[in-house]
Parts: sequence; structure tokens; C-alpha cells
Amino acid sequence: SDVCKRQPMDRAMIVTVLARLDGVDTTTGGTWYEAGAQWAMSNGISDGSGLDQNLTREQLAVMLYRYAQYKGDDVSAGEDANILSYADAFDVSEYAIPAMQWACGAGIIRGTGDGSLINPQADATCAEAAAIFLRWSQLTAA
Repeated sequence: SDVCKRQPMDRAMIVTVLARLDGVDTTTGGTWYEAGAQWAMSNGISDGSGLDQNLTREQLAVMLYRYAQYKGDDVSAGEDANILSYADAFDVSEYAIPAMQWACGAGIIRGTGDGSLINPQADATCAEAAAIFLRWSQLTAA
């Protein structure tokens, strides 16, 4: 829907999604996201900060990268990926570079618009997150 195309995900949503994907019962806790946040912090997926803040594209890549590492998946796809071909590559935060290289190298995150931008600091909308999750799930199913 149009709302999904514009609605940004927040950090609480992504930790909850990943926790559920890992089989965690997220119906417990004082808030709807508490169990997911606790799981994410205890497994090195997130530090638990800013859960009410919008999720950026690079933060989504980082959390998926950490989750893939946690699950023992091969994350070497991006080791040789050159994200410098994207006009906004220097906007990627230093901590997120390996994750963005992996996500771009594996085809999980693709350039937007004409393909020249990865928009690392832009909010990840629900629609973008769904597309990224779909690509990632196809990669892990292969």
C-alpha cells in the first residue's frame, strides 16, 4: 500500500521481527518490543538504544549482517564489494561499512532511483524493508 511505501520502520520493529524469525516468543514483557529488544541485545544484534527512532537503511543492513553472523551464515559476499561506485558511499557510517558492503555485494540492498545511490542515512520504509528481507531470505535459502 501507499502507507507502507512511506511509513518508516523503527528500531523496535526490526528487533522484534528478527527475534520472531529466531523463534522468540515476543508476546512477553512490559512493552510490545521488550522481548525482541532483550533478545537482540543478548545476541549482539542491537545495543537496544533508540528503539523508538526510525531505522535507517544502514542500520537495517547492520542488524541483518549481525543476525546472519549470529546464525553462522556466510557473510563474505561483500568483502570485495566496492560500494564506492555509489555516489553517496561516503555517507555510510564507519561502523556500517562491512554490513553495507555485504548487503550490496550480496544484492540485498540495491541502488535507488537510477541505481547510483544507496541512501544509507535515509529511513528504511516498511516497503523497502520488506524488499530487503525478501532478497535476504532468498539468499539464505539458496
